[in-house]
Amino acid sequence: MIRLLFLLAVLVIGFGTFKYQRTRDRYWLRLIRWTIFIVLGALLIMFIGLAVDRLEH
Repeated sequence: MIRLLFLLAVLVIGFGTFKYQRTRDRYWLRLIRWTIFIVLGALLIMFIGLAVDRLEH
């Protein structure tokens, strides 16, 4: 499930980059930025969850 979400994020970033280069519309930069923030936030939440789980056992 996580791999699928990260693959989707890579595809969204790639498509956004392609569309931004063709149109120069700032919407695509915003989409890329939010996608990166969401992925980094998910990684941070997973890391914290793994660290807490490791400390409990």
